[in-house]
Amino acid sequence: MNHPYLPLTERERKQMEKAIGINSIEKLFAMIPPAIRNQASFELPAYKEFELKKIFSQWAKENTPVSKVISFLGAGAYEHAIPSALEHLVSRSEFYTAYTPYQPEINQGLLQAFFEYQSLISDLTGMDITNASMYDGPTALAEAVILALRYTKKSEVIVLPGLNPEAEQVLHTYTRNIKVDLRCFPYEKGNKEEILKSALNDQTAAVVIQNPDFFGNLSPLTELISMIHDSKALAIVYVNDPVSLGILEPPGTQGADLVVGEAQAFGLPLSFGGPYLGFFSAKKEFLRNIPGRLVGKTTDLEGKEGFVLTLQTREQHIRRERASSNICSNQALCALAATIYLALLGPVGLKEVAWSTAKNSHYFFSQLTRIPSIKTVSEQPFFHEFTINLGTNPAKILPKLTAKGFLPGYSLEKYAPEYTGMLLLYTSELRTKEEMDKFCEELEGCLP
Repeated sequence: MNHPYLPLTERERKQMEKAIGINSIEKLFAMIPPAIRNQASFELPAYKEFELKKIFSQWAKENTPVSKVISFLGAGAYEHAIPSALEHLVSRSEFYTAYTPYQPEINQGLLQAFFEYQSLISDLTGMDITNASMYDGPTALAEAVILALRYTKKSEVIVLPGLNPEAEQVLHTYTRNIKVDLRCFPYEKGNKEEILKSALNDQTAAVVIQNPDFFGNLSPLTELISMIHDSKALAIVYVNDPVSLGILEPPGTQGADLVVGEAQAFGLPLSFGGPYLGFFSAKKEFLRNIPGRLVGKTTDLEGKEGFVLTLQTREQHIRRERASSNICSNQALCALAATIYLALLGPVGLKEVAWSTAKNSHYFFSQLTRIPSIKTVSEQPFFHEFTINLGTNPAKILPKLTAKGFLPGYSLEKYAPEYTGMLLLYTSELRTKEEMDKFCEELEGCLP
C-alpha cells in the first residue's frame, strides 16, 4: 500500500536503497546521533483535507492579529498603514509567478521594477547605488561589515551602543569564522562621540551606527561620521525604519559610506516576523564589492531601452572564490511591494506619514511622562520610538494591559537585566489621540 503523502511503492523504495548501497531505510539515518535518533518519531498521522483545515484553524485562533489590538510595540518591526492597492498590484501574475527570473532579460517589467526600487532607495538614503535587495536588515548589515573588512584590509569593527540586539546576534553569527575583532559597546549614559573617540584606532575597518538607535534616540551622524573618516575607517549607518528618511536628512548627505537596513515598513505587514526586506546602499566606489545583484538600464542593438542584471557578484553566477558574498537570491517580491508603496505615496505622502508618526510619538511621550511615577530615560531627540522608566517591574503590569487589548511595548529587561523597569514604546500614523490617552489612563491605573 502506498504512503498517503510519499507515493513510492515498496519495490521502488528497495530499488533506491540498492542504488545508494544500503539494505534498510534506517541506514539512511545512521549519521544522526543515537541520543537524538531514538527520541524521534516518524509515525506521522495521516489526516483528511477537511480534518487538517480544522486543526490549523484551531491553531490559528491561538494567535492574536495586530489588527485586533492597539499596538505600541516596535523594537525592530513597525506597523504602518498599507494602501489597499498594493496587495492587488503585487499579486498580479506577471510579478507573482516570475519574481526569481533565471532568464532575467526576458522579464523586462520585473527588471524595471527592480531598477525603480534601486533608484527610490538611493534617493532616500542619499547614496550613489543600491542593490536589488537583501534578505532582511540584519543580514544586510552583516554583509556591509564583511565588505568593509575586505575593502580596508583591517581587522576591527566598532558597533556603537544602540544596535538592535537581534541584528547584533546575526552580525556575530556571520563573522564567527572570519578574522575580525567585533567590539560591541553596551548602552550607557556616555554619549556616542566620547565612546567613539576612545575606541577608534588604526585597525578600525568600520563603525556601525544605528539611527534611530534601538532605544529610539537619534544620533549626531555628521559629527560621528567625521570622526570615523578622520580615522580612515568606513561609516556604516543601519536604518531600522526608513520611513524616518521621509523627514530626516539622508545618511549619504552626511557622509555615510554604506547605508543598510530593514525596509519592512515600506508596505510589508508584520507577518509574525517575515518575510522582510533588507536594503543595501553604497557610494559608487564600492560598486564591484557590493553583494547580491544590480539592475542597470541600457539599449539593445536596435537602440531600444532595456534592463539587464548588470552586476551579479554571487555564487550562482561567478566562481565561488571570486564571489563577494554567499547571498544567492534576494527579496524580489518584497522589493516590488516596497516600490509600489513608495510610488503610491510619493515624496509628499511619505513625508506626511513620517511627520504624523513623529507628532504622535511626541504627544504620546508627553502624556506618559505626566504620570508621576514614570521617568524619562534620555534627553536625546527621537523619531517614533522612546524609552521610559516605569519605576517598577513591567512583568507585573504588562499582562494587565494586554488583557485590556493593548500590545504595551517592549520590556528592556529582555535586552539586559540592568534595564529592569524600562519600557520601549512605539507609535505610528495609525494611532489616534483617543487610543494613546486610553493607554496612559490604563497604565497609570496599573502602576503602584
